Amino acid sequence: MCRRMDRAVTRRSFLGTVGAAALAAGCRSAGGRGPIILRLSHSMSAGPTALHVFADTFRTLGEKATNNAVTIRIFPSGTLGQEREVVQQVQEGLVDFMVSGTAIWGSVAPKLQVFDFPFLWRDWDHVHGVVDGELGHEAAEYLGRSVRTRPLAWGDSFGFRQVVTRSRDITDPAQLAGLKIRTIQSSIYVKTIELMGASPTPMAFGEVYTSLQTGVIDGYEHDASTTVQQRFYEVAHHMTQTRHIAGVLGLFASSAGLSRLPADIRAALEQAARDASATQRAVGPREDAAATAQLSNLGMTIRDIDRGAFRQPAQRLWESEARALGAEAWLAAIRT
Repeated sequence: MCRRMDRAVTRRSFLGTVGAAALAAGCRSAGGRGPIILRLSHSMSAGPTALHVFADTFRTLGEKATNNAVTIRIFPSGTLGQEREVVQQVQEGLVDFMVSGTAIWGSVAPKLQVFDFPFLWRDWDHVHGVVDGELGHEAAEYLGRSVRTRPLAWGDSFGFRQVVTRSRDITDPAQLAGLKIRTIQSSIYVKTIELMGASPTPMAFGEVYTSLQTGVIDGYEHDASTTVQQRFYEVAHHMTQTRHIAGVLGLFASSAGLSRLPADIRAALEQAARDASATQRAVGPREDAAATAQLSNLGMTIRDIDRGAFRQPAQRLWESEARALGAEAWLAAIRT
């Protein structure tokens, strides 16, 4: 893997070499010459998706900032494994970077689930004010201590998450009852779907399209941009604008991998991550609006519903979950 890696690496061949020195973060090409090869994984398709825009902007800026002393190889669409597998690889220093939502890291660093509490964030300005401030720094320190990973920068999903269904046109919150809705394999996401009256069905992202197609699930929850880019509109036809979760993203770096980099390279990459975040965030509102309009033009019905019925149950959930997680101070900082 320390060679130039011109051929594509399959997931099987990659995982088959786990433990070999070739997987070490920061490895150089053959003979110690050439750029440091670093690997970045994400679960979405290459193109104008929230994860890929963040990843590819970081790649461009990072390589430029290091005068091409670093080459960042992006592995989209879960090439290196499902997100839970990649989380472990990042912790072990086998993968250098991962762009993902905070939800997947909440499974190993539970306090981070606060960022995904339902109906908590007012808008993206609210999100940015928190994650770019003292609480975002505290969360980064917590991840470094607990799971040997640091978010170099925080990014945005391209729009808040909505409920999308195959065949039921939701015009009233009560109509969500009984629907099997795919969600992330995260306890707070599962509880969110339950709070809205539906039946949560956790599954890997790569299984959503065929599960919709075959009727294994009645719908899923995600943003409009992802619905367009993954072509989910081909098998699901109704969007209900619940805006239940913001979907905070992070560019997560392996602490082990970072420690093996020269200090100047590490500093350049950290700055490149912050710059990539600013660029990626600016794309989000435009992409969300364009994707919503495109879905409407493709024939998807898009409904607003009264979210008031969810507010009091959501607040009770915040408070009980924050107590259980030992994250009451984090919740209070977000609600301020």
